[in-house]
Amino acid sequence: MSESISLPLTIREATRGDIEGVYRLYQSLTPEDLYMRFFSFHRVSHEEIEQLFSRQDHITLLAEIDGEIVGEATLYDDGEFSVAVKPNQRRGGIGTELVAELIRRAKKMGISKVKFYTLPENYPMIRIGKKLGFKLEYDEDQVKGVLELGQGS
Repeated sequence: MSESISLPLTIREATRGDIEGVYRLYQSLTPEDLYMRFFSFHRVSHEEIEQLFSRQDHITLLAEIDGEIVGEATLYDDGEFSVAVKPNQRRGGIGTELVAELIRRAKKMGISKVKFYTLPENYPMIRIGKKLGFKLEYDEDQVKGVLELGQGS
């Protein structure tokens, strides 16, 4: 989807064996990144990632370059999703590729719309939403992006 990605990028579903790699990805995030992703400065613990991997109400996709996890995206059963990309890998299309794959998976799962919530200053997420056709709703505290998927895939 993006011409910017020059290295071989693999997108796949996460497994329990990826807990350590996802932990390392989250540890690479700056405090500002954490706030943009989680609406909190709280640094996610190893135990919290293990709990996330134990839940059955979502799928998590990973983006890898040369075996290193450089991005993750999680889609919940209600269609809400979130994305994180390693700081030194941003602006290359990885986030867009992850969201595009989440959309494909959501259609196969029968989800009628996907949505995200972000802060107004999270320009990369807003840019991804615009690029992929999301309807954006702005208020002073957050931006909501919604993409109607309709029936069938």
